[in-house]
Amino acid sequence: MDHNLFGPIVLWAAIGGLSATASASDETKPPCLAGMRPALVQAHFTGPIICSTKDASFVLVGRTRRSGFRIYDYRYKFRPQHGNVTHGGQRVVVVRGGIYVGQYLLAPPPYAKVTVSGPYVSLQRLGAAKVKLDFEREPPRQTLFDGEVELFSR
Repeated sequence: MDHNLFGPIVLWAAIGGLSATASASDETKPPCLAGMRPALVQAHFTGPIICSTKDASFVLVGRTRRSGFRIYDYRYKFRPQHGNVTHGGQRVVVVRGGIYVGQYLLAPPPYAKVTVSGPYVSLQRLGAAKVKLDFEREPPRQTLFDGEVELFSR
């Protein structure tokens, strides 16, 4: 008698579990570089385009106030075809109105923490002084960060 009472519950749980598993496997992958890949390619982005979420992250850090620059923290690693050494890096990618504006190529390791507050983009790395970049009008053409001159480039 107890088996008859729990039979429908077990069947219902099994069906629910199967549908959850099926829908999870049908999920689409996130778009390459947070959907910015076409804009980067069209504007001749000079960095590697790594779409694997295992090997790269492309995270919107924030939007600057007034000027409306969108700031992305791009971290990646890859092994070139026929290469024996894995390469990697970090770039601060700047986009405005859906158009790629430029980037700062940072020299890790270790990675820098990138934040946005008002019109400022801040870079901070353990053991280094925090640098604030004023984006109120346009990205600064260069900055000194952790002993390295970081140039804004396309």
